[in-house]
Amino acid sequence: MTNEGDGISESDASKKRIVSLLPSITEILSSLGVASQIVGITHECDYPPEALLGARVVTTSDINPRTMTQEEIHEAVCGSLVNGMSLYGIDGEVLRDVRPDLVLTQSLCDVCAVSYPVVLDTCARLVGGPARVEEDGDGSSDSFESKLCPQVVSMEPENLKDVLKTFHVAAKAIGTPEVIEQCIKVTSDIEAGLDQIRNATRGRPTPRVGFLEWHGPLFTGGHWIPDMLQIANTIYPMAASGDRSKAITDEEFIDLDLDCILIGPCGFSLDRALRDTIAMWKTKPWWRELRAVKEGRVFALDGNSYYARPGPRLLQGTAIMAACVHGEEVAKELGETLAPSSGYVRVTLDMYEDEED
Repeated sequence: MTNEGDGISESDASKKRIVSLLPSITEILSSLGVASQIVGITHECDYPPEALLGARVVTTSDINPRTMTQEEIHEAVCGSLVNGMSLYGIDGEVLRDVRPDLVLTQSLCDVCAVSYPVVLDTCARLVGGPARVEEDGDGSSDSFESKLCPQVVSMEPENLKDVLKTFHVAAKAIGTPEVIEQCIKVTSDIEAGLDQIRNATRGRPTPRVGFLEWHGPLFTGGHWIPDMLQIANTIYPMAASGDRSKAITDEEFIDLDLDCILIGPCGFSLDRALRDTIAMWKTKPWWRELRAVKEGRVFALDGNSYYARPGPRLLQGTAIMAACVHGEEVAKELGETLAPSSGYVRVTLDMYEDEED
């Protein structure tokens, strides 16, 4: 049997049982053709569909983004971090039941996934012995005598270049020649797509663009977001490549006097991003005075799919940025596959006015 689109025979693939503790890792594994080997996922993993089949949810969270406002979520996050608590938990019994050989996680951001110490502690306590640990696939590992001793590999992408490296980290951990070969193909295809975006935007004006990954309070887009905006041929004054996302004041944002504003709240769908952006007309009176707002150059984005997850779909996220900033001509040149129109919407003045009515 062959996984559709990846050319890897399941009969030849490694039989390692894999737990993914981050939605982006689940997407990376699927792109490598090993979706059928994923036995455990997070409560936030929702794509691609083939990766969810037969996989059990191994994480829990008290935060429900569907029912909480951005301000409520921010308050809950800050409270947990100040108290030294993880925002997420691991269901140890489920983890024991799925019997993983390989656990892929991250320690870059405790807001995004189960904290790294919790992962190691849970593996040690519940699966019969200390976990074998590798960070970014480069560390040495110790072996332990136990019935179940999963290898734990932590992904640490701080910028777009690092994101591409994580594909190779995952492929190395899985370890089969077929997966490693598929990894080379996938990352080469992504790099070719990024070159296509560079070519489509080269020679065009370079506007000053802002990216908000949260607006209750305002947070800048960091890590790989500056790289993506550079590829889309813009000037991004809010952060440099690899910088962490940080809170800024309303006054600091106003003073930027941006030509275009992109809003992709972390973990939120396009519908939620649009709804919360329109609400700013009432909650932040200064919003309506911004030049970009008056001129209709604000775009709500599907942050959950294309920006919050350091995986394959950052390619489409970059193309969407280019389409928003440079207009319909670039959008048509890039095409629907590269710059899906379902991933963004222009926020026009009439949308705000309809909200007031």
